[in-house]
Amino acid sequence: MNDRDPADRKKLIIIGGGAVGLAVATSVKRHSDHDVLVFSSDSHASYSQCGIPFVIAKEISGFNSLLQRNKEFFEEAGIDLRIGTVVESIDLASRTVLAEGKEYRFDKLVIATGSTPSIPEKLKSGALLENVFTVRTLEDGMRLEKALQRASSVAIIGGGAIGAELAVACSKRGLNTLLINRSSSLLSHNIDPDMADIVREHLESLGVQILTDYTPQALNGEGSVRSVTIGEKEFPADVVIISAGVNPETKLAADAGIAIGPTGGIIVNDDLQVKLTNGTFDHDIYCGGECVQLQDLITGRPMLSQLASTARRMAGVIRDNLIDEQSSFGPVISPWVALIGELEVGTVGITTRIARLNGIDVVSGLATGTTRAGYYPGSTQLYIKLLFRNRILVGAQAIGGKGVKERIDGFSLAISKRTTVDEILNMETCYTPPLGTLVDPLTYAAKGALRKMSKVRK
Repeated sequence: MNDRDPADRKKLIIIGGGAVGLAVATSVKRHSDHDVLVFSSDSHASYSQCGIPFVIAKEISGFNSLLQRNKEFFEEAGIDLRIGTVVESIDLASRTVLAEGKEYRFDKLVIATGSTPSIPEKLKSGALLENVFTVRTLEDGMRLEKALQRASSVAIIGGGAIGAELAVACSKRGLNTLLINRSSSLLSHNIDPDMADIVREHLESLGVQILTDYTPQALNGEGSVRSVTIGEKEFPADVVIISAGVNPETKLAADAGIAIGPTGGIIVNDDLQVKLTNGTFDHDIYCGGECVQLQDLITGRPMLSQLASTARRMAGVIRDNLIDEQSSFGPVISPWVALIGELEVGTVGITTRIARLNGIDVVSGLATGTTRAGYYPGSTQLYIKLLFRNRILVGAQAIGGKGVKERIDGFSLAISKRTTVDEILNMETCYTPPLGTLVDPLTYAAKGALRKMSKVRK
């Protein structure tokens, strides 16, 4: 594939060495003769960010287990990977990027700059104290691990998935763990409050202290953090983890004249080519990952889907288009799953909160069942909630000891196919005592929603 003179080969530059950047690099190199140059500001190449909380929990032996490929792998593949290198600017007119004071020309460019941690305004000065962490990179995780070895108390700010996973990890280490969330319920971007109550009860059973409806006023200390001020109280904390969400990293693109949408993400077309501020799309520049604005399949509104699974699918589309195999990326429903303590928690489609924000009337059905036949050892509770609009499934949430991912994957297909409540009720489900119940709880959830629909019609 690389027989052409180097001067004749297309030059592909990729900014970002995460899930999109390196997946595009390896795949394009495998299927074409592009010269591939990747700039990554990270200090490590090719690792699983999602595994960091589980190393902290000591469920995974160490951070080296998260490393998937080393720099030598990319060198052997013919990819020029520059880790620890920041791209300073992009010049669309000259088709160059500036890094370390040197200009590099490109024929094709992929922007995969990811996201940066969001830090509440009141906490920005306190975030500079020692032992205050955000957890985005492998280096962040390593630094946090060292600090936790000397800590006795931890405050985690943010009750999303990462915050909840880290709360479990810290509690398992025997640390006094405080989880602070500005919303009234945990995981408010993912699940409804009635489902979140199940997660909260489980976290509290693991020894996590939870405060909701609070944003800390300050992080206190001289040199190192000592405590967190919440309301009129001060809570001791040897370590503080800020996990208050992330923002798309788009400054480089915006400065170059690439359009940014209302979500803060980079605007792209279905081919994942970027939109310029003059209203045209640049067919030589692609963008993927957490920095991209996408469209929600249910609401039709712009949204961010900051999931590794979404990023990996985007990488495939970008690869196809770079090697002239036409591919497109449409609206998303963002199936998501997490393991929080002993609970599997999953969701796909819209929640009740998103429905209300978008003026969508939904009818819900909630059912409680078990993961196995009641008499079979090891059976645990399973909760399923389904949301319907005009009898069509638009959202699903599940919490249980087992089987949540598989159900969410199934609901993802059902939502994309506009499955109705009647079709769900007529769906055939399998059964064996060690793996489920004779009537799956999803049937009862659908029946509950149907009863509400019948009352509305009357």
